[in-house]
Amino acid sequence: MNNVDNIRQLQLVELEMLKEIVRICSKNNLTYYLSAGTFLGAVRHKGFIPWDDDADIRMPREDYEKLLEVLPNELNNPYIAKHFLYDKNVHRYYLRITNPSIKLYRTHNKNGEFCDAWLDVFPLDGMPKNKIKIGLRKIHLLYRRMMLQISVFDEIVTLNKKRHWYENIIIWIVRHTSIQKKFSYEKMWYKLDKVMKKCSIKKSQYIINFMGMYKFKDMMPKSVYGKGALYEFENLFFNGPQNYDEFLKHLYGNYMELPPIDKRNNHSVEIIFVKQD
Repeated sequence: MNNVDNIRQLQLVELEMLKEIVRICSKNNLTYYLSAGTFLGAVRHKGFIPWDDDADIRMPREDYEKLLEVLPNELNNPYIAKHFLYDKNVHRYYLRITNPSIKLYRTHNKNGEFCDAWLDVFPLDGMPKNKIKIGLRKIHLLYRRMMLQISVFDEIVTLNKKRHWYENIIIWIVRHTSIQKKFSYEKMWYKLDKVMKKCSIKKSQYIINFMGMYKFKDMMPKSVYGKGALYEFENLFFNGPQNYDEFLKHLYGNYMELPPIDKRNNHSVEIIFVKQD
């Protein structure tokens, strides 16, 4: 089986996870939106981007917190919800849904890891209107995110991607010192969580998915999301940001143009299908 066939099989597994989460959201009247590359796939391909190997959604903070409450009783087998609130050994801030019947090998971090197929769920938070307050909040968020990532550097930090020069300096320091051991992940998680929730979407003009890969580039007017709209995705329909054109231009520029083949990156995943008994 070639890699294209592997990726397509993985996408179909992720589609089933997406359907499961959307089922729970619909049952509990929770708002969600297709996110980032998954949403780009819906608009440009009416399904997954052919070379994409993951799926993401995002949810307003209030709905995200409600989902965390109901998931333990709502999520069907074989799926597992991974979040710090459920398991202190989980090292990502955002919610991840996994299917343990599908095994992958990722080479994105220092150690490499075997993991299950996954779908990520990101919280959307507010940003203040005032430019000075926005600047101060950005500094606070960046600092807290940096401290969290230092505390679990070996487990979650992706090494093989482009970054700002100052981020590369921090990564070099962490890789060549024992500074990671000086920080408690639990404390860093709670401090970041407190800062993230500080600005209510209802009182904000802007919304941000800060824990995604785009950080502040993913800050947009609340009107871009609206109540959402339905978009075709793999012969089904899912909710996405209402103003799709503004959303996708903001993140990707000329989003209808396919990138060169050498820019069609995935998450450094080697796909290993292992059926569990």
